[in-house]
Amino acid sequence: MNLRPDPTLTPAVLAPTTPAHAMTLLSALRILLLGLAGILLGSAAGAAPLEAVYEGYLVPESFDAPIPITVEVRELHGVLVGHIKTGPPQAGSAPIASGENESGHCTLRAPINAGNVLRLTGTCHPRLFEGNYAITSTRKDTNSAGTFRLMPKANKVKPGEEGGGRRPSTPLTTLTECINANTRCLIGCPKGDYNTEFLCANRCRQRHLACKGKASASLLPPAPVRNAQPEAEER
Repeated sequence: MNLRPDPTLTPAVLAPTTPAHAMTLLSALRILLLGLAGILLGSAAGAAPLEAVYEGYLVPESFDAPIPITVEVRELHGVLVGHIKTGPPQAGSAPIASGENESGHCTLRAPINAGNVLRLTGTCHPRLFEGNYAITSTRKDTNSAGTFRLMPKANKVKPGEEGGGRRPSTPLTTLTECINANTRCLIGCPKGDYNTEFLCANRCRQRHLACKGKASASLLPPAPVRNAQPEAEER
């Protein structure tokens, strides 16, 4: 059988791509890449720093009694600061010694009482903080571990204040908080390798400078607002 190409299809198939066609493809590809970049940058810019007060229970794997816990956390350029309070049977209270938020995955560490260090790690966002915990004791070999699921603490409203005025604004970043966050960041840097330690210290420095800039901006007084009322003309 003698197979011959269809003359009606040959020009369309064998015709080389024209410069105009190539430019159209490049333009469409450029628009697609710019759109994807805009989506990624928009989502990154819209991620607000974490600031919340969580409460719930630490549930041990050993089926012991759950441990009530309250976590007050605030993010300063990737470094988490705040306070952790636990109830019986592991009562204690301490500021967060070290904390980081890596794209919604938080790690907190605090010496809740004498000889016991609590470590929380898991998914964190304003409406939920859940994951695994571990309590390491320096006085005995046994450690406690389990899971936790913390929800935002409900704001108690006093009688007569329902639907009242606006909530007080959140406290502004202070230079002291910036210094404390920078100290925790430097303490958490790995030791022994010069290059790794230098990169970590440089990252801490950049965060500290950004935090100081934010704190300085919050101290500026608001611009005065003039009352633009025309003066009454005497007749």
